[in-house]
Amino acid sequence: MSPRRRQLIATIDQGSTSTKGAVYDTAGRKLDELSFPVHRQTDGTQVTHDPEQLAASVFETLETLLLRHSISAIGLTCQRSTCLLWERKTSLSLTEARSWQDRSQAHAAARLSRHERDIARRTGLRLSPHYAALKLASLLRRDRGHKKGALDGTVVAGTLDAFLMHRLTGRPATEPSHAGRTLLFNLLTGRWDPKLSRLFGIPETALPELRPSAGRWGSYRGIPVTGSIGDQQAALLGHGGWRRGIAATHFGTGAFVLTSTGSRVITHSKLLSAALATTRRTRRYQLEGSVNSAGAAIDWAARLARRKLGKWHPKTMDPEELPRVFPAFAGAATPWWEPRAAAVVAGIHPESGGDEILAATVHAVAMRVLDCIETFADAGVPTRKLRVSGKLTRLEPLVSALADVGQIEVRVSEEEETGLLGVSRLALAGLEGKMAPLTLEPGSSRLLEPTWPAERARRERKRWRTFVARALAHT
Repeated sequence: MSPRRRQLIATIDQGSTSTKGAVYDTAGRKLDELSFPVHRQTDGTQVTHDPEQLAASVFETLETLLLRHSISAIGLTCQRSTCLLWERKTSLSLTEARSWQDRSQAHAAARLSRHERDIARRTGLRLSPHYAALKLASLLRRDRGHKKGALDGTVVAGTLDAFLMHRLTGRPATEPSHAGRTLLFNLLTGRWDPKLSRLFGIPETALPELRPSAGRWGSYRGIPVTGSIGDQQAALLGHGGWRRGIAATHFGTGAFVLTSTGSRVITHSKLLSAALATTRRTRRYQLEGSVNSAGAAIDWAARLARRKLGKWHPKTMDPEELPRVFPAFAGAATPWWEPRAAAVVAGIHPESGGDEILAATVHAVAMRVLDCIETFADAGVPTRKLRVSGKLTRLEPLVSALADVGQIEVRVSEEEETGLLGVSRLALAGLEGKMAPLTLEPGSSRLLEPTWPAERARRERKRWRTFVARALAHT
């Protein structure tokens, strides 16, 4: 009998600033990795991508991996709320891709505020301009031909994953973790919601097909595509989040704080509820807190200080000796949900310089993550251990502040790109039809325990809340 061929999974993560690719074996070992930068355009509150450039970066990444390795299956993850219109027959894009960071529809969201409670009940989301429905509606209103095509089904209105899946497999299809960021997906029924489609003016005939996250999506060059999932859900899976009770944060442009609630949907007025991942037989859910500006805020402060983060060593990280920064460069999400909030720097003095503002911004990002964790506790889901990943976890002051001020154990993943790892496990589960790959325990590079006394941590959290209340009062 010939030996079984080693199975390798190619994974693609299409994000706001780059498209990453990697190859994993069945034990979760990464054998290869590469990245291509992508561009975004900002005009006031409008943030867009060229969808053809995004698609080209995905195929360039995938083709490079296929040249280097004999691949058994492909998995895809990407930015969740980014959306566009495209042709159903040809998969050609008809509009720009509106980024998840785009807040141009804030006034449209405000006009629908009387429906906010019903939207939250159906979707698990807030009524926010960050999500796809309002942006898709504005793209449809812009061109009568697009609206007509949406009604007769020749135009697809969907999230970026469905557009990329159309290019990969020939079918425009999405799954619950991406569909759940549109304000059109009913979390409890697992289907598009007809009432919400009518409310936002997006015909159901224009929406992509819904499929389970893990399973056979089709094939690309004869290789099965067996998994698709939102980027933050992929990161949680990479941390072992298929199991209930796992809490994790992946630091990228934003920081999204997630905790797995298993097969149970838990809702809270200041948090988001969402599907984590699905198979044909199983659904897993999560609670989520959002920090819209994490890496983006720290990059801003590093440019201001003219510092390279890898070589930065702050003089002090004592928050009582630093300015205060509220890093609301893209509005303030959990727990306030104020899209119009602006970033604030306060408490500066003549000796304050770029280094002090950078240190304060790093501390502020940690405080924003702890805002989310405190809201989890209010929802009845306390966090005792937090798993973190992403390049920002190389910043010791960031992870130390999480442990010290949060009074929690912090485990730093040995795999920085846990989203790539998570989608590889999902794709392997879809290929084999087994859940075992989703239950593997992830490795940690280091463990941090609190060093602050509990009373000092409580005082710092109280000072932070007072500062944020004042910052929001000036919005």
